[in-house]
Amino acid sequence: MDFAYLQDMAAIDASLRRFLSDITLAVEHGLKVKILDLLTKNDDEDGYSIVQEFRDSKPKSYGRVLSYLQANRYSHDLYSKHHNEPAVWVFLEVAPFGDLSQFIEFYFSKYPSRTLATIVANMKFAKNIRNAAAHSNPILVNLFTPLEFLPHPTQAVVSEASLMNVDNLLLTDMKIHDLVALFYLNKILTSKAARVHFHEHGIRVIERFNRHSDYYQTVASIKQFTEILSNIIDYQVRN
Repeated sequence: MDFAYLQDMAAIDASLRRFLSDITLAVEHGLKVKILDLLTKNDDEDGYSIVQEFRDSKPKSYGRVLSYLQANRYSHDLYSKHHNEPAVWVFLEVAPFGDLSQFIEFYFSKYPSRTLATIVANMKFAKNIRNAAAHSNPILVNLFTPLEFLPHPTQAVVSEASLMNVDNLLLTDMKIHDLVALFYLNKILTSKAARVHFHEHGIRVIERFNRHSDYYQTVASIKQFTEILSNIIDYQVRN
């Protein structure tokens, strides 16, 4: 491959990962706000017992979060004061995406609701994108190849894709499938102002894809991915 093409592709991928990282941070914050809101309004919970129940059910996840709290120099006073019996708002403050997801799934098993059912159906797929972006794993490699083939897209994501004008057949690519899940969560968990900001950022990413569009005239996977991403981004500001 031509060096200029490879250099441009690497720059595009880095730009895309930065954008997706911002989205995943917003979704993570939205998840914390949502679960804390549900807990605050739940008269059967005191904000402490649910954490102890989670500890008994998911000891590894619980221990990981407490370790993060202890290791964080900015939160060390919280650990000193609360590590024996942490309140849920302290616990979730430092919970990373994976352990946050486990806590929400645990809460959902105790208090099922339609709202949480939608969130739980999408979280693990959104986490895949979060991990790829956070660890600088290339997004644009192996698109629409057997290496990424997903034989059975989840029904929730299939329904969400139709709202974004994404063909269901394209959901057999795992990255497309997971991007739909992530952006659907972003749609339902973040404010309109935040989504307008992300839409503007997303448009700049699409423009970066198109800066040297002549490089990719014969690269069908990149052209198709750009079209899909554009539809997903536009969904963020549609009613």
